[in-house]
Parts: sequence; C-alpha cells; structure tokens
Amino acid sequence: MKAHEEKILRESAESFILRAGEFEQAGSSIDEYAVLIEGLRAHYDNYELFFMLGLYYRYRNADQAFLCFENALHYCDEPEDEKVICDAMADISDRARVRGTSIVIVSYNDFELIRECIRAIRRYVKEGSYEIIVVDNASSDDELKEYLRSQAKEHDDFVLIENSENAGFPAGCNIGLAHAKADNDVFFLNNDAVLMPNALFWLKMGLYADKRNGSSGAVTNCAPSQEVSQESLEPYIKMAPMNDARPLTDLPANLIKSQTEAPEPEKEHRWWRTISLDSAIEASKSYAKDHNVPMWNPYEVRTRLTGFALLLKRDALSDVIIQSGPQNFPGIFDERFTPGYFEDDDLGIRLCLAGWRQVLCHNAFIYHHGGSGFAGHNDAMEKSRDKFGEKWGFDIWNYTLPEEDKISALMSAISADGEASVAGISNSGADVNQAADSLDADSTAERASDLKLYNRVIRILDLSAGMGTTLSFIKYLIPGSFTAGITNADVFAGLSKYMADDIISGDPELVTFPWPAKSFDYILAGDVVAGASDPERLLKKLSAYLNGNGKII
Repeated sequence: MKAHEEKILRESAESFILRAGEFEQAGSSIDEYAVLIEGLRAHYDNYELFFMLGLYYRYRNADQAFLCFENALHYCDEPEDEKVICDAMADISDRARVRGTSIVIVSYNDFELIRECIRAIRRYVKEGSYEIIVVDNASSDDELKEYLRSQAKEHDDFVLIENSENAGFPAGCNIGLAHAKADNDVFFLNNDAVLMPNALFWLKMGLYADKRNGSSGAVTNCAPSQEVSQESLEPYIKMAPMNDARPLTDLPANLIKSQTEAPEPEKEHRWWRTISLDSAIEASKSYAKDHNVPMWNPYEVRTRLTGFALLLKRDALSDVIIQSGPQNFPGIFDERFTPGYFEDDDLGIRLCLAGWRQVLCHNAFIYHHGGSGFAGHNDAMEKSRDKFGEKWGFDIWNYTLPEEDKISALMSAISADGEASVAGISNSGADVNQAADSLDADSTAERASDLKLYNRVIRILDLSAGMGTTLSFIKYLIPGSFTAGITNADVFAGLSKYMADDIISGDPELVTFPWPAKSFDYILAGDVVAGASDPERLLKKLSAYLNGNGKII
C-alpha cells in the first residue's frame, strides 16, 4: 500500500514537471511559473521542481538560479541527476555571486528550543552552504552547555563561544559576527526560532532578488508587524497531532500578567504556548509547506525588520559596522540597547541611510516561540525605546505598521469605481474586495492579494506618509501602482526613498508639489484636511492634482 501511495505521489510530481517543461519549450514563462508554484506547494522537497525553477531564473537572475540549483542538490538523492544540477550551476558560475551563510545564534538556556533550532538548520539547509556560530551568554543549564559543546566537537561547521557573563543580546550578536567567515552573508537567528521547510532558501531568494536588497526578514507566528494571522494558521493547528510530549508550558505559565492593573492575570493568548512544542512545530511545518513556495509578489519593502530571523548581505554589513560597547568593539548592533529591544530598529534605520533596501519575504515562514523578556530587566523595552528616541529624535512605534483605515478605504474605492480591469494573479486567490475586507489588526500583510492592473497604472498620493510604511504596503498589494507621499520630516523623506516612488517633506498646505497637474487617481488625506488651517484652500489645491475621475479619500 505504501509503495502504491509513493508511486502516485511521484507520478503527480512528474506531471507538474512535464507541464512546466512543455510551457518552457513553448516560451510561455508565466504559465511555467504558475505550474511550478502548484508543484512546489504539493511537493515542497522535490528536487526536479527546484531544478526547473532554477532554469526559469537562469536568464532572469543568475543568483536566484544558483540558489534554486543549490536547493535542488539539497533534496536530490540521484547521483546522475546531481551531476546535471552541478553542470547547470557551473554554467552560470561566471554570473552568480551567491555567498555562503554564517548563522549566528545567541544562546541563553532554553535547551529544548535551541536543540530544535539547530536540528531544523541541519534538516532544511544544504550541507556545506552554511556554518553555525553559537554565542552562549553564560547559560546556567548544564544540559544545554553539554549539548552545545558536543555539537562543536562533532561538527566542523559549528563554532561555540562561551561568555563568562551575560553580555546581552546586541553584544552577543556582535561577538558572533566577529567569528563569522569574512566573505559570508550573516543570518541572525534567535535561539527560540525554528526554521521551517525552505525558509532560509526563500530568505536568500529575497536577499538576491535585487542588488539594492541589503537584508531580508521572515513572517512568523510571533513578531510585531511580521505576524501571520491565527485565523490563517487555524486549519493547520486543527490538523496537527496534539500530544503531551515536551510541554514547555504548564497552567501557571499559561497565565500572563495583565497590561492593566486588574488583580487577576489574563489567560495566555498565544496559541503555540497552550500546546506542546511538538504540536506547535508540526502545525507550523504544515503551514510552511503550503506557504514557503514561489509567489508572484512575495516582497514588501520595510524600513526595519524584526531581528528574530534577519538575513544580511555581506556588502550591507560592511556599510553599517560601528564601534560599540564598553571596549569600542566593532559590530553592527548598537550595544547601548543592552540587554535588548530596538537594536534591530536602530539597525534598520542605519541600513536605510546607507542606501540598502530591506524586504519582508511573505513566502518565508519561521516558527518563533517568543520569550517573556530579559530576566531581571522588566523595564528593558521601555528603556530601549527611550534610548532609540534620544538617538534618532522620534518614536519609531508610531511608524512601524501600515495604516489599515487608509488601505481599506483605498481598496474599497478602487473596487467601487470599477474603472480598472483588475486581474488577480494572487497567492490567496482574493480579489480587490477581499483584499479590502481582509485588513484586520493582526494580519494586514499576511492576507494581501497580489494585483496586476493591465490597462493603466493607479497613481496614489498620501498626504501624511510618515516613513512610507503604508505606501510600501500599497505597493505590495498593487505592484503596478505609482505611489507618492508627503512626510512631515526631512529625515523620513530620506529614510523612505525605497518605500515609495516619490517622497517629499513639508506641510501639504505650504509645500510646492513637484508633480504635474492631474497626476493622481487617489489622494489619501487622512486627518490632514480636517486639521488644516484653511481646509477649503487645501482641498482646492489637491483637486488640481486629481485626474478627471480622481478622488480624495
């Protein structure tokens, strides 16, 4: 019976390969890519499908083609086919510039989690393409320390640094970076983060998708502004086997302190902490197999990425090295944020100022268990937030998330107008209405549709663009759009140069618009008109920049 099932599975994969090959021969690349999406969703570990994906990218992006061939080798178990894949890699070696990866993990206790973290790297990343560097911050768990020492003894690609005292997260990362191979890209991975199938592969595909990309980040179950919704995970949670193996939480641990002054604590709201680690990982793995796949438009530009799983290009690293810490040690994380929090926000700002794009990869899902903070430093987050404000002059929490009201209103207006011919070539199959309806508080990005507008480009102006987060998300929703914005600070105009097509700074009432009359289909006014000194005059000014059917929202 098992052999029969395996034969059906193999034939099904072969049918995708044959269909993709037929489209390749016919020169129909869009159909070829669509079949590969279907095929890899059904067979996430099929090396022939990854090989064909490499052939698709061969003349589009040599780096991405190389990564596809490398991933095909990771899954390949046929010596003859390995030679074919290696020959294909050799054919593009003069054009591909993919580097190896140094995976830096700062460790502090949590034995079960870091063991899963390291096991997943071994399971899902091609051997020889990476090294693991663990910086242990004076863990008190003897079992953990023995495990890490055995890894260093048994594996040539494993480097262990044992600190005599807890140096904090930023310094731990900097120490790990100092021990990384000089030519490698660097992947900072939390010790409580577990790679899912092909997650690092798709992060690298995002990093090498554009020469301007300096870093890439993953979506997850637990990280501010990068979380997928629990609703989207629910079917996978229901399918996962529930057992009591390795329960990391008990009843007291499932209770968290209320954010208010209520005498009773609130019940744990994070689903993965109410079940065993094995069950949570299985649910996440099933989700990843369906979502860590090729997508038409997987990348969203950000001004910062959460540091739980952050991949940085070596060239970008070189541009943001700073002297930090009590010994003025070179690193990329500013150690003023010790023990942690906001060091990743600070890095994001510096990457922007150095001219590097940061992309969130919606097709790279990684499980993140999430900690409860730093022991003995309950005020660490607020202190680091204040330090960030002192350093940069603004509170980044006001600019991190897309403004959902604006986006919902825009998408509803586009749908209601019915003027554009909108064809959805989407990850979720949703149309414009569904995209508008799906914007909820916890998963704006996760439920996005990719839209192609064939008969014209939609042109959008945001009067209060901030750091461009909302405009960047609109660009992710509607890749063919032209986005422009006005921001209230010159520093934001500089930071958001990759977030929109055009950003200027100034007061919308006073600043001279650099765009021609009748430039925009939609102007997102927000509260700007209501707060203007002369609303009627501002509305008259804006009207001159609307096309014949344009709207102020």
